[in-house]
Amino acid sequence: MREAVTNIVRHGADATVCTVTMDETWEEDGSRHAVLEVADDGRGPGKSSPGNGLSGLAERLALVGGRLETGAGPRGRGFRLRASVPLSAVPAATGDRLRE
Repeated sequence: MREAVTNIVRHGADATVCTVTMDETWEEDGSRHAVLEVADDGRGPGKSSPGNGLSGLAERLALVGGRLETGAGPRGRGFRLRASVPLSAVPAATGDRLRE
């Protein structure tokens, strides 16, 4: 979430609204995924380089079987990021804070 919101603060030219939603979904293969979606109403997607920012986030998600989708926001305006990770890859809550 921090990387996505930082991306909007740094690159979301003309953005006036940012929405953050968290949910879970079932995939076609029967697996359950945690989903984070961050969207703004700014100028839209730009480019990123490997290993940094959103590219780095996609690489880290892939390590645990997750994926990152980015593109135009709702109604084709702004920027939308959707990150999902299989819940089997997330440790059970034990009261300890998950570390980055």
